[in-house]
Amino acid sequence: MPSALRQRLQPILRARFPASGEPPALPAAGGSFAAAPDLSCFYDRRSYAPAWIGERGVRPEADDLIAALAEAPTDGLDPERYRLTDLRQRLAQVKGAPGDLAEIDLRLTDAFLRLAADLRNGAVNPQLIYPDCELDIPEVDLSALLEDALAAGRLRPAIAGLAPAHDGYRALKTALAQARSLAARGGWPAVPDGPPLRPGDRNARVAALRARLEASGDLAADASPAEARDLFDAPLQAGLRKFQERHGLDPGAAGKATLAALNVPAEQRVRQIEINLDRWRWLPHDLGERYIMVNIAGFTFDLVEGGVPALSMRVVAGKPTHRTPMFTGRMTSIVLNPSWHVPAGIARKEVIPHMQRDPSYLAREGFEVTGSGSSMEIRQKPGPKNALGKVKFLFPNRFDVYLHDTPSRSLFSRTVRSFSHGCIRVEKPVELAEYLLKDNPAWTPQKIAAALAKGREQWVTIPRPLPVHLVYWTAWADVAGTLQFRDDIYGRDKPLLEILGTEAPAAQVAAP
Repeated sequence: MPSALRQRLQPILRARFPASGEPPALPAAGGSFAAAPDLSCFYDRRSYAPAWIGERGVRPEADDLIAALAEAPTDGLDPERYRLTDLRQRLAQVKGAPGDLAEIDLRLTDAFLRLAADLRNGAVNPQLIYPDCELDIPEVDLSALLEDALAAGRLRPAIAGLAPAHDGYRALKTALAQARSLAARGGWPAVPDGPPLRPGDRNARVAALRARLEASGDLAADASPAEARDLFDAPLQAGLRKFQERHGLDPGAAGKATLAALNVPAEQRVRQIEINLDRWRWLPHDLGERYIMVNIAGFTFDLVEGGVPALSMRVVAGKPTHRTPMFTGRMTSIVLNPSWHVPAGIARKEVIPHMQRDPSYLAREGFEVTGSGSSMEIRQKPGPKNALGKVKFLFPNRFDVYLHDTPSRSLFSRTVRSFSHGCIRVEKPVELAEYLLKDNPAWTPQKIAAALAKGREQWVTIPRPLPVHLVYWTAWADVAGTLQFRDDIYGRDKPLLEILGTEAPAAQVAAP
Protein backbone atom coordinates (compact mmCIF):
# COMPACT_ATOMS: atom_id res chain seq x y z
CA MET A 1 0.00 0.00 0.00
CA PRO A 2 1.28 3.51 -0.71
CA SER A 3 2.22 5.60 2.28
CA ALA A 4 0.13 8.60 3.32
CA LEU A 5 2.55 10.91 1.55
CA ARG A 6 2.40 8.90 -1.65
CA GLN A 7 -1.39 8.91 -1.49
CA ARG A 8 -1.38 12.70 -1.32
CA LEU A 9 1.00 12.96 -4.28
CA GLN A 10 -0.90 10.63 -6.61
CA PRO A 11 -3.83 12.93 -7.39
CA ILE A 12 -1.48 15.88 -7.88
CA LEU A 13 0.59 13.96 -10.41
CA ARG A 14 -2.52 12.64 -12.16
CA ALA A 15 -3.93 16.17 -12.40
CA ARG A 16 -0.78 17.38 -14.17
CA PHE A 17 -1.58 15.15 -17.18
CA PRO A 18 -4.38 16.29 -19.51
CA ALA A 19 -7.11 13.86 -20.43
CA SER A 20 -5.36 13.22 -23.74
CA GLY A 21 -2.60 11.46 -21.87
CA GLU A 22 0.02 13.92 -23.06
CA PRO A 23 2.39 15.23 -20.38
CA PRO A 24 2.03 18.78 -19.13
CA ALA A 25 4.14 21.69 -20.26
CA LEU A 26 6.65 23.03 -17.81
CA PRO A 27 6.75 26.77 -17.12
CA ALA A 28 8.39 28.81 -19.87
CA ALA A 29 11.67 29.07 -18.03
CA GLY A 30 11.97 25.33 -17.92
CA GLY A 31 11.08 24.55 -21.52
CA SER A 32 8.93 21.63 -22.61
CA PHE A 33 9.19 17.93 -22.01
CA ALA A 34 11.32 16.08 -24.59
CA ALA A 35 10.53 12.50 -23.61
CA ALA A 36 6.75 12.98 -23.75
CA PRO A 37 5.52 9.48 -24.64
CA ASP A 38 7.83 7.81 -22.14
CA LEU A 39 6.83 10.25 -19.40
CA SER A 40 3.13 9.52 -19.85
CA CYS A 41 3.79 5.80 -20.05
CA PHE A 42 5.92 5.81 -16.92
CA TYR A 43 3.34 7.44 -14.65
CA ASP A 44 0.42 5.59 -16.19
CA ARG A 45 2.07 2.26 -15.42
CA ARG A 46 2.60 3.35 -11.82
CA SER A 47 -0.99 4.56 -11.46
CA TYR A 48 0.61 7.97 -10.91
CA ALA A 49 2.49 6.89 -7.81
CA PRO A 50 5.62 9.07 -7.31
CA ALA A 51 8.96 7.56 -8.25
CA TRP A 52 11.46 9.73 -6.40
CA ILE A 53 9.52 10.53 -3.23
CA GLY A 54 9.39 8.03 -0.39
CA GLU A 55 8.15 7.88 3.19
CA ARG A 56 10.93 10.24 4.30
CA GLY A 57 10.78 12.62 1.37
CA VAL A 58 13.12 12.68 -1.63
CA ARG A 59 14.82 9.33 -2.16
CA PRO A 60 18.64 9.10 -2.38
CA GLU A 61 18.34 8.02 -6.03
CA ALA A 62 17.62 11.68 -6.79
CA ASP A 63 21.21 12.46 -5.78
CA ASP A 64 22.42 9.68 -8.10
CA LEU A 65 20.51 11.26 -10.98
CA ILE A 66 21.89 14.74 -10.19
CA ALA A 67 25.41 13.29 -10.23
CA ALA A 68 24.76 11.61 -13.60
CA LEU A 69 23.38 14.84 -15.06
CA ALA A 70 26.44 16.72 -13.84
CA GLU A 71 28.62 14.23 -15.71
CA ALA A 72 26.72 14.63 -18.99
CA PRO A 73 29.49 16.84 -20.46
CA THR A 74 31.81 13.83 -20.50
CA ASP A 75 29.53 12.48 -23.25
CA GLY A 76 29.43 15.84 -25.01
CA LEU A 77 25.99 16.76 -23.63
CA ASP A 78 24.97 19.99 -21.91
CA PRO A 79 23.48 19.32 -18.42
CA GLU A 80 21.08 22.21 -18.90
CA ARG A 81 19.29 20.15 -21.56
CA TYR A 82 17.98 18.33 -18.47
CA ARG A 83 17.50 21.48 -16.32
CA LEU A 84 20.22 20.55 -13.85
CA THR A 85 20.39 24.00 -12.24
CA ASP A 86 16.62 24.11 -11.79
CA LEU A 87 16.59 20.64 -10.23
CA ARG A 88 19.36 21.49 -7.79
CA GLN A 89 17.57 24.64 -6.70
CA ARG A 90 14.26 22.84 -6.20
CA LEU A 91 15.88 20.03 -4.23
CA ALA A 92 17.71 22.52 -2.05
CA GLN A 93 14.56 24.54 -1.34
CA VAL A 94 12.01 21.74 -0.96
CA LYS A 95 9.79 22.28 2.08
CA GLY A 96 7.89 19.00 1.98
CA ALA A 97 4.69 20.44 0.56
CA PRO A 98 2.90 17.86 -1.63
CA GLY A 99 2.74 20.23 -4.60
CA ASP A 100 6.48 20.89 -4.46
CA LEU A 101 7.27 17.21 -4.10
CA ALA A 102 5.05 16.24 -7.02
CA GLU A 103 6.70 18.85 -9.22
CA ILE A 104 10.16 17.59 -8.23
CA ASP A 105 9.12 14.01 -8.95
CA LEU A 106 7.87 14.97 -12.38
CA ARG A 107 11.00 16.94 -13.25
CA LEU A 108 13.38 14.25 -12.03
CA THR A 109 11.58 11.67 -14.17
CA ASP A 110 11.68 13.97 -17.18
CA ALA A 111 15.41 14.61 -16.68
CA PHE A 112 16.16 10.89 -16.51
CA LEU A 113 14.13 10.07 -19.62
CA ARG A 114 15.69 12.91 -21.60
CA LEU A 115 19.23 11.93 -20.58
CA ALA A 116 18.54 8.25 -21.20
CA ALA A 117 17.16 8.95 -24.69
CA ASP A 118 20.15 11.14 -25.57
CA LEU A 119 22.71 8.60 -24.37
CA ARG A 120 20.98 5.61 -25.94
CA ASN A 121 20.09 6.91 -29.40
CA GLY A 122 21.62 10.37 -29.68
CA ALA A 123 20.36 13.82 -28.78
CA VAL A 124 19.42 14.53 -32.41
CA ASN A 125 17.39 12.36 -34.76
CA PRO A 126 19.58 12.45 -37.88
CA GLN A 127 16.74 11.56 -40.21
CA LEU A 128 15.02 14.85 -39.36
CA ILE A 129 17.95 16.95 -40.58
CA TYR A 130 19.62 14.77 -43.22
CA PRO A 131 17.49 13.56 -46.14
CA ASP A 132 20.34 11.24 -47.19
CA CYS A 133 20.30 9.30 -43.95
CA GLU A 134 18.53 6.08 -43.03
CA LEU A 135 19.62 4.67 -39.70
CA ASP A 136 17.74 1.94 -37.89
CA ILE A 137 17.55 3.53 -34.45
CA PRO A 138 15.64 1.06 -32.25
CA GLU A 139 12.96 2.10 -29.82
CA VAL A 140 13.85 1.47 -26.19
CA ASP A 141 11.35 1.24 -23.36
CA LEU A 142 12.92 3.90 -21.18
CA SER A 143 9.98 3.87 -18.78
CA ALA A 144 10.58 0.20 -17.99
CA LEU A 145 14.30 0.88 -17.70
CA LEU A 146 13.70 3.59 -15.09
CA GLU A 147 11.19 1.45 -13.21
CA ASP A 148 13.62 -1.45 -13.00
CA ALA A 149 16.57 0.78 -12.04
CA LEU A 150 14.64 2.41 -9.19
CA ALA A 151 13.28 -0.93 -7.95
CA ALA A 152 16.77 -2.47 -7.89
CA GLY A 153 18.49 0.63 -6.51
CA ARG A 154 20.82 0.62 -9.54
CA LEU A 155 20.19 3.97 -11.17
CA ARG A 156 23.82 4.88 -11.88
CA PRO A 157 24.70 1.51 -13.51
CA ALA A 158 21.54 1.75 -15.62
CA ILE A 159 22.57 5.19 -16.89
CA ALA A 160 26.16 4.07 -17.44
CA GLY A 161 24.94 1.22 -19.64
CA LEU A 162 23.04 3.48 -22.03
CA ALA A 163 25.94 5.04 -23.94
CA PRO A 164 27.77 3.01 -26.60
CA ALA A 165 30.35 0.58 -25.26
CA HIS A 166 32.38 0.71 -28.48
CA ASP A 167 36.11 1.33 -28.17
CA GLY A 168 35.85 4.18 -30.66
CA TYR A 169 33.25 5.96 -28.54
CA ARG A 170 35.28 5.61 -25.36
CA ALA A 171 38.43 6.81 -27.12
CA LEU A 172 36.61 9.88 -28.42
CA LYS A 173 35.30 10.61 -24.91
CA THR A 174 38.88 10.52 -23.65
CA ALA A 175 39.89 12.86 -26.46
CA LEU A 176 37.05 15.22 -25.51
CA ALA A 177 38.29 15.45 -21.93
CA GLN A 178 41.80 16.23 -23.13
CA ALA A 179 40.55 18.80 -25.65
CA ARG A 180 38.44 20.51 -22.98
CA SER A 181 41.43 20.65 -20.66
CA LEU A 182 43.55 22.21 -23.39
CA ALA A 183 40.85 24.74 -24.25
CA ALA A 184 40.49 25.66 -20.56
CA ARG A 185 44.24 26.44 -20.46
CA GLY A 186 43.81 28.91 -23.28
CA GLY A 187 44.06 26.61 -26.28
CA TRP A 188 46.85 27.39 -28.69
CA PRO A 189 48.35 30.53 -30.22
CA ALA A 190 47.46 31.59 -33.74
CA VAL A 191 49.98 31.46 -36.56
CA PRO A 192 49.96 34.79 -38.44
CA ASP A 193 48.90 34.70 -42.07
CA GLY A 194 51.55 35.00 -44.73
CA PRO A 195 53.34 33.03 -47.41
CA PRO A 196 53.81 29.26 -46.91
CA LEU A 197 56.35 28.34 -44.24
CA ARG A 198 58.99 25.91 -45.43
CA PRO A 199 62.00 24.06 -44.00
CA GLY A 200 64.91 26.45 -43.61
CA ASP A 201 62.73 29.53 -42.98
CA ARG A 202 63.65 31.60 -39.94
CA ASN A 203 61.30 34.26 -38.62
CA ALA A 204 58.69 35.09 -35.98
CA ARG A 205 55.97 33.17 -37.82
CA VAL A 206 58.05 29.99 -37.56
CA ALA A 207 58.30 30.54 -33.79
CA ALA A 208 54.51 30.92 -33.68
CA LEU A 209 54.12 27.69 -35.65
CA ARG A 210 56.38 25.91 -33.18
CA ALA A 211 54.38 27.19 -30.20
CA ARG A 212 51.15 26.14 -31.89
CA LEU A 213 52.32 22.56 -32.52
CA GLU A 214 53.71 22.28 -29.00
CA ALA A 215 50.37 23.35 -27.52
CA SER A 216 48.47 20.60 -29.37
CA GLY A 217 51.07 17.93 -28.59
CA ASP A 218 52.20 17.47 -32.19
CA LEU A 219 55.71 18.63 -31.25
CA ALA A 220 57.68 18.13 -28.04
CA ALA A 221 58.62 21.38 -26.32
CA ASP A 222 62.28 20.33 -26.18
CA ALA A 223 62.46 19.07 -29.78
CA SER A 224 64.96 21.80 -30.76
CA PRO A 225 67.51 24.01 -28.95
CA ALA A 226 66.10 27.16 -27.38
CA GLU A 227 68.05 29.33 -29.79
CA ALA A 228 66.37 27.62 -32.76
CA ARG A 229 62.73 28.33 -31.89
CA ASP A 230 62.35 30.58 -34.92
CA LEU A 231 64.05 28.09 -37.27
CA PHE A 232 62.04 25.67 -39.42
CA ASP A 233 64.24 22.68 -38.70
CA ALA A 234 63.77 18.91 -39.09
CA PRO A 235 61.95 18.36 -35.75
CA LEU A 236 59.51 21.14 -36.60
CA GLN A 237 58.93 19.59 -40.01
CA ALA A 238 58.16 16.22 -38.36
CA GLY A 239 55.73 17.89 -35.97
CA LEU A 240 54.01 19.68 -38.82
CA ARG A 241 53.69 16.45 -40.78
CA LYS A 242 52.08 14.79 -37.76
CA PHE A 243 49.57 17.63 -37.56
CA GLN A 244 48.86 17.42 -41.27
CA GLU A 245 48.29 13.67 -41.11
CA ARG A 246 45.84 14.11 -38.22
CA HIS A 247 43.88 16.69 -40.20
CA GLY A 248 43.86 15.01 -43.62
CA LEU A 249 46.13 17.63 -45.19
CA ASP A 250 48.73 17.26 -47.89
CA PRO A 251 52.16 16.97 -46.22
CA GLY A 252 54.80 19.61 -46.86
CA ALA A 253 54.90 23.34 -46.31
CA ALA A 254 52.54 25.17 -43.98
CA GLY A 255 50.43 26.65 -46.77
CA LYS A 256 46.97 28.15 -46.86
CA ALA A 257 45.00 24.99 -45.98
CA THR A 258 47.38 24.02 -43.18
CA LEU A 259 47.37 27.53 -41.71
CA ALA A 260 43.57 27.52 -41.74
CA ALA A 261 43.49 24.22 -39.83
CA LEU A 262 46.16 25.41 -37.38
CA ASN A 263 44.09 28.49 -36.55
CA VAL A 264 40.82 26.73 -35.80
CA PRO A 265 40.21 27.63 -32.12
CA ALA A 266 40.51 24.88 -29.53
CA GLU A 267 36.93 25.55 -28.40
CA GLN A 268 35.70 24.86 -31.93
CA ARG A 269 37.52 21.52 -31.94
CA VAL A 270 35.77 20.68 -28.66
CA ARG A 271 32.41 21.34 -30.32
CA GLN A 272 33.42 19.16 -33.25
CA ILE A 273 34.23 16.25 -30.96
CA GLU A 274 30.92 16.66 -29.12
CA ILE A 275 28.76 16.36 -32.22
CA ASN A 276 30.70 13.35 -33.45
CA LEU A 277 30.02 11.61 -30.14
CA ASP A 278 26.34 12.06 -30.93
CA ARG A 279 26.94 10.45 -34.33
CA TRP A 280 28.39 7.43 -32.54
CA ARG A 281 25.14 7.18 -30.55
CA TRP A 282 23.17 6.79 -33.79
CA LEU A 283 24.86 3.48 -34.51
CA PRO A 284 23.61 0.06 -33.36
CA HIS A 285 24.96 -0.91 -29.96
CA ASP A 286 25.88 -4.23 -31.53
CA LEU A 287 27.94 -3.40 -34.60
CA GLY A 288 28.43 -7.08 -35.34
CA GLU A 289 31.18 -9.57 -34.55
CA ARG A 290 32.44 -8.83 -38.03
CA TYR A 291 31.51 -5.58 -39.77
CA ILE A 292 32.61 -2.93 -42.26
CA MET A 293 32.91 0.72 -41.21
CA VAL A 294 33.27 3.37 -43.90
CA ASN A 295 33.92 6.92 -42.73
CA ILE A 296 32.73 9.14 -45.56
CA ALA A 297 34.34 12.34 -44.29
CA GLY A 298 37.63 10.56 -43.57
CA PHE A 299 37.66 8.50 -46.81
CA THR A 300 38.56 5.38 -44.83
CA PHE A 301 37.41 1.75 -44.79
CA ASP A 302 37.90 -0.75 -41.98
CA LEU A 303 36.73 -4.35 -41.88
CA VAL A 304 36.69 -5.20 -38.18
CA GLU A 305 36.58 -8.72 -36.82
CA GLY A 306 36.65 -9.50 -33.11
CA GLY A 307 37.14 -5.82 -32.36
CA VAL A 308 40.35 -5.62 -34.41
CA PRO A 309 40.73 -4.11 -37.91
CA ALA A 310 41.42 -7.03 -40.22
CA LEU A 311 41.56 -5.02 -43.45
CA SER A 312 41.90 -1.25 -43.90
CA MET A 313 42.09 0.86 -47.02
CA ARG A 314 41.37 4.22 -48.61
CA VAL A 315 38.10 4.96 -50.33
CA VAL A 316 36.68 7.51 -52.75
CA ALA A 317 33.33 8.93 -51.61
CA GLY A 318 30.66 11.04 -53.28
CA LYS A 319 31.15 14.59 -54.44
CA PRO A 320 29.45 17.33 -52.40
CA THR A 321 26.88 17.43 -55.21
CA HIS A 322 26.41 13.63 -55.07
CA ARG A 323 26.70 12.88 -51.37
CA THR A 324 27.27 9.38 -50.10
CA PRO A 325 24.37 8.68 -47.70
CA MET A 326 24.61 7.53 -44.09
CA PHE A 327 23.00 4.20 -43.27
CA THR A 328 23.59 0.66 -42.08
CA GLY A 329 23.18 -2.19 -44.54
CA ARG A 330 24.05 -5.86 -44.83
CA MET A 331 26.55 -7.02 -47.44
CA THR A 332 25.30 -10.20 -49.05
CA SER A 333 26.97 -10.70 -52.42
CA ILE A 334 29.89 -9.92 -54.70
CA VAL A 335 29.83 -9.40 -58.45
CA LEU A 336 32.97 -10.31 -60.35
CA ASN A 337 33.48 -8.45 -63.64
CA PRO A 338 30.29 -6.41 -63.16
CA SER A 339 28.39 -4.63 -65.87
CA TRP A 340 27.48 -1.02 -65.16
CA HIS A 341 23.89 -0.07 -65.85
CA VAL A 342 24.29 3.68 -66.16
CA PRO A 343 21.74 5.59 -64.04
CA ALA A 344 19.43 7.82 -66.07
CA GLY A 345 20.78 11.02 -64.57
CA ILE A 346 24.40 10.16 -65.33
CA ALA A 347 23.45 9.00 -68.82
CA ARG A 348 21.63 12.25 -69.54
CA LYS A 349 24.26 14.59 -68.12
CA GLU A 350 27.48 12.80 -69.00
CA VAL A 351 27.27 9.83 -71.38
CA ILE A 352 24.80 11.13 -73.96
CA PRO A 353 26.60 14.50 -74.44
CA HIS A 354 29.86 12.58 -75.09
CA MET A 355 28.02 10.32 -77.52
CA GLN A 356 26.59 13.31 -79.39
CA ARG A 357 29.99 14.96 -79.73
CA ASP A 358 31.83 11.78 -80.68
CA PRO A 359 29.93 8.91 -82.39
CA SER A 360 32.78 6.50 -81.56
CA TYR A 361 32.63 7.23 -77.84
CA LEU A 362 30.24 4.42 -76.90
CA ALA A 363 32.17 1.65 -78.64
CA ARG A 364 35.52 2.96 -77.42
CA GLU A 365 34.37 3.03 -73.79
CA GLY A 366 32.56 -0.31 -73.91
CA PHE A 367 28.98 1.00 -73.76
CA GLU A 368 25.99 -0.53 -75.46
CA VAL A 369 22.52 0.94 -75.88
CA THR A 370 19.23 -0.94 -75.68
CA GLY A 371 15.76 0.45 -76.29
CA SER A 372 15.02 3.98 -77.38
CA GLY A 373 13.42 7.16 -76.16
CA SER A 374 12.19 6.97 -72.57
CA SER A 375 12.96 3.23 -72.43
CA MET A 376 16.57 3.61 -73.58
CA GLU A 377 19.18 2.02 -71.30
CA ILE A 378 22.94 2.31 -71.46
CA ARG A 379 25.14 -0.48 -70.13
CA GLN A 380 28.91 -0.59 -69.86
CA LYS A 381 30.16 -4.11 -70.43
CA PRO A 382 32.83 -5.73 -68.23
CA GLY A 383 36.30 -4.69 -69.25
CA PRO A 384 39.30 -2.52 -68.40
CA LYS A 385 37.33 0.74 -68.79
CA ASN A 386 34.29 -0.33 -66.81
CA ALA A 387 33.54 2.34 -64.19
CA LEU A 388 32.97 -0.35 -61.53
CA GLY A 389 36.31 -2.01 -62.17
CA LYS A 390 36.55 -5.75 -61.62
CA VAL A 391 34.53 -6.21 -58.42
CA LYS A 392 31.30 -4.86 -56.96
CA PHE A 393 30.06 -5.44 -53.39
CA LEU A 394 26.31 -5.33 -52.76
CA PHE A 395 24.37 -4.48 -49.61
CA PRO A 396 20.79 -3.71 -50.77
CA ASN A 397 19.50 -0.25 -49.86
CA ARG A 398 17.06 2.35 -51.16
CA PHE A 399 19.90 4.65 -52.22
CA ASP A 400 21.28 2.06 -54.65
CA VAL A 401 24.75 2.62 -53.18
CA TYR A 402 27.43 -0.06 -53.18
CA LEU A 403 31.20 -0.55 -52.90
CA HIS A 404 33.20 -1.18 -56.03
CA ASP A 405 36.57 -1.22 -57.74
CA THR A 406 37.59 1.57 -60.13
CA PRO A 407 39.95 1.96 -63.08
CA SER A 408 40.82 5.46 -61.78
CA ARG A 409 43.46 4.22 -59.36
CA SER A 410 45.32 7.53 -59.16
CA LEU A 411 42.51 9.08 -57.11
CA PHE A 412 43.51 7.01 -54.06
CA SER A 413 46.73 9.03 -53.82
CA ARG A 414 44.73 12.22 -53.23
CA THR A 415 44.21 13.45 -49.68
CA VAL A 416 40.63 14.60 -50.26
CA ARG A 417 38.82 11.87 -52.19
CA SER A 418 35.28 13.07 -52.98
CA PHE A 419 34.90 12.23 -56.65
CA SER A 420 32.14 9.64 -57.05
CA HIS A 421 28.42 9.91 -57.79
CA GLY A 422 27.63 8.56 -54.31
CA CYS A 423 28.92 4.99 -54.41
CA ILE A 424 32.15 4.09 -52.63
CA ARG A 425 35.25 3.11 -54.57
CA VAL A 426 37.59 0.87 -52.60
CA GLU A 427 41.37 0.76 -52.86
CA LYS A 428 41.78 -3.01 -52.37
CA PRO A 429 38.80 -4.71 -54.01
CA VAL A 430 40.43 -8.06 -54.68
CA GLU A 431 41.79 -8.34 -51.13
CA LEU A 432 38.31 -7.53 -49.83
CA ALA A 433 36.71 -10.19 -52.04
CA GLU A 434 39.25 -12.77 -50.88
CA TYR A 435 38.57 -11.95 -47.25
CA LEU A 436 34.78 -12.13 -47.61
CA LEU A 437 34.95 -15.46 -49.47
CA LYS A 438 37.61 -17.10 -47.32
CA ASP A 439 35.00 -19.36 -45.68
CA ASN A 440 33.99 -20.79 -49.05
CA PRO A 441 36.52 -23.40 -50.27
CA ALA A 442 35.15 -23.03 -53.78
CA TRP A 443 36.49 -19.47 -53.89
CA THR A 444 40.18 -19.53 -53.06
CA PRO A 445 42.30 -16.53 -54.08
CA GLN A 446 43.47 -18.52 -57.09
CA LYS A 447 39.90 -19.26 -58.21
CA ILE A 448 38.90 -15.64 -57.73
CA ALA A 449 41.84 -14.55 -59.89
CA ALA A 450 40.88 -17.10 -62.56
CA ALA A 451 37.26 -15.90 -62.61
CA LEU A 452 38.38 -12.28 -62.92
CA ALA A 453 40.67 -13.19 -65.79
CA LYS A 454 37.76 -14.65 -67.77
CA GLY A 455 36.08 -11.25 -67.91
CA ARG A 456 32.60 -12.74 -67.53
CA GLU A 457 30.11 -11.31 -65.04
CA GLN A 458 29.55 -13.68 -62.14
CA TRP A 459 27.56 -13.26 -58.92
CA VAL A 460 28.83 -14.86 -55.70
CA THR A 461 26.99 -15.11 -52.38
CA ILE A 462 29.01 -14.17 -49.31
CA PRO A 463 29.00 -17.18 -46.93
CA ARG A 464 28.69 -14.95 -43.87
CA PRO A 465 26.87 -11.71 -44.67
CA LEU A 466 28.04 -8.80 -42.55
CA PRO A 467 26.84 -5.32 -41.53
CA VAL A 468 28.11 -2.26 -43.39
CA HIS A 469 28.02 1.03 -41.50
CA LEU A 470 28.39 4.18 -43.59
CA VAL A 471 29.21 6.95 -41.11
CA TYR A 472 30.22 10.59 -41.32
CA TRP A 473 32.84 11.45 -38.72
CA THR A 474 34.71 14.75 -38.88
CA ALA A 475 36.43 13.92 -35.57
CA TRP A 476 37.43 10.50 -34.28
CA ALA A 477 40.19 8.65 -32.44
CA ASP A 478 41.97 6.07 -34.58
CA VAL A 479 43.08 2.61 -33.41
CA ALA A 480 46.27 4.12 -31.98
CA GLY A 481 44.22 6.63 -29.97
CA THR A 482 45.33 9.56 -32.14
CA LEU A 483 42.70 12.27 -32.47
CA GLN A 484 41.81 12.90 -36.11
CA PHE A 485 39.93 15.82 -37.68
CA ARG A 486 38.59 16.27 -41.20
CA ASP A 487 36.87 19.03 -43.10
CA ASP A 488 33.08 18.95 -43.17
CA ILE A 489 32.89 18.31 -46.92
CA TYR A 490 29.09 17.98 -46.97
CA GLY A 491 28.23 20.71 -44.47
CA ARG A 492 26.67 18.21 -42.06
CA ASP A 493 28.23 19.60 -38.88
CA LYS A 494 26.42 22.94 -38.70
CA PRO A 495 22.87 21.58 -38.28
CA LEU A 496 24.06 19.44 -35.36
CA LEU A 497 25.89 22.36 -33.75
CA GLU A 498 22.77 24.49 -33.99
CA ILE A 499 20.42 21.88 -32.55
CA LEU A 500 22.72 20.77 -29.74
CA GLY A 501 23.45 24.39 -28.82
CA THR A 502 27.16 23.69 -28.64
CA GLU A 503 28.38 26.73 -30.57
CA ALA A 504 29.32 28.13 -27.16
CA PRO A 505 31.59 26.06 -24.86
CA ALA A 506 29.68 23.33 -23.04
CA ALA A 507 29.50 23.46 -19.26
CA GLN A 508 32.37 21.81 -17.44
CA VAL A 509 31.67 18.71 -15.37
CA ALA A 510 30.27 20.00 -12.10
CA ALA A 511 30.58 18.34 -8.74
CA PRO A 512 27.46 16.40 -7.82
